Amino acid sequence: MSMEHIAVVVLAVEVVVMVSARVGTERRHWAHARGRGPAPQPREDLTFVPAALYGIAAAAMAVGALTTSVEPTLAALATVAMFGVLLPAFTANAVLRLCTRGGRRALGPGLRGLAATVAATGGLVSVGLI
Repeated sequence: MSMEHIAVVVLAVEVVVMVSARVGTERRHWAHARGRGPAPQPREDLTFVPAALYGIAAAAMAVGALTTSVEPTLAALATVAMFGVLLPAFTANAVLRLCTRGGRRALGPGLRGLAATVAATGGLVSVGLI
């Protein structure tokens, strides 16, 4: 299996994880609106990503680009920035939201490590898309 195939599979998994987290968020909002659940957390939005996750994804993406010697064209940089930084960071945040059911539990080191691993893996593998 080539690096491009792996990158596409990882991209598909990222999308599934983000959609799952978004559906869970919407279910909590609807449950609260119908009076069947607690109020959603104020920062439960999936696009509110800690800066550290962006940094981890960007660093992993840079390492991947250097090891595979990517030609620095504008199209390549835009592709890698989108699929190597934004999506892995959003996915890592979605993993946190799924594991904590919207942020109702404290984030332990295990969950933070899982989110960092997701961000780094997505950033590293994204280089296969170019």
